[in-house]
Amino acid sequence: MALPQQFLQHLREKGYNPRSNKHSDALSEAIVSDLVANCPSIRHNAALGLLVYALNFDLVYATSQWNVDLVLGTPPPNSPPPDEGAIRRSEPSTVQIAIELKSVMTEHHKAVKNRKRDFEAHHEHVHNYSNAAIAGGVMLINASPTFKSPLRNAITVHAKPTALVAHCLQEMSNVSMRGGPTGYGLDAKAGLVVSMDNEVWPSTAFVTTPPAPSIGDPMHYDAFIQRLCAEYSARF
Repeated sequence: MALPQQFLQHLREKGYNPRSNKHSDALSEAIVSDLVANCPSIRHNAALGLLVYALNFDLVYATSQWNVDLVLGTPPPNSPPPDEGAIRRSEPSTVQIAIELKSVMTEHHKAVKNRKRDFEAHHEHVHNYSNAAIAGGVMLINASPTFKSPLRNAITVHAKPTALVAHCLQEMSNVSMRGGPTGYGLDAKAGLVVSMDNEVWPSTAFVTTPPAPSIGDPMHYDAFIQRLCAEYSARF
């Protein structure tokens, strides 16, 4: 499976702003498209109107609330099937898949500590909500030697970008994983590596050479989509 080109095109056209959720929304839409295209059970239920998706959804358990970038789940009773496309965007009554998206575009060592903590808190909240729910996580990591943040005047220089990417991927691999609908950890995770200086947006590209995950790596995007599909098909 190809890396999410729909998301890459968004970065090339819109750039990256850490205070906006537009990039996470674009990646969420790409993930939904790939799940529908490559997972028969998800495609079948979505076409029947039995599965919907929502962005930036407040997942509530007891008195705790967590805003999740992307959720898929069952719609309220008597909801219609999608009018256009293969799946309808609508808030689900029950969440079955909850995916957290995090970025490390600069200040890698500092940022990745926070991202790892966020992923651990995410899967704990999701499984408190429902042990059967599938908790996913994707970390976007920047491999560019420089980065221009819209929040700063100066351009940040990454002296050893390859080492920084490797460190972030190792931290992502250290995020807890569980096997099946019991235990502690994420159910699926991926690391996406891009080269983006955030100055010349059209030059943004996915990185597929080491240390970026390659086909066969459990953290490759293809494995992430396949694992989500397998867990959904087995549980729902």
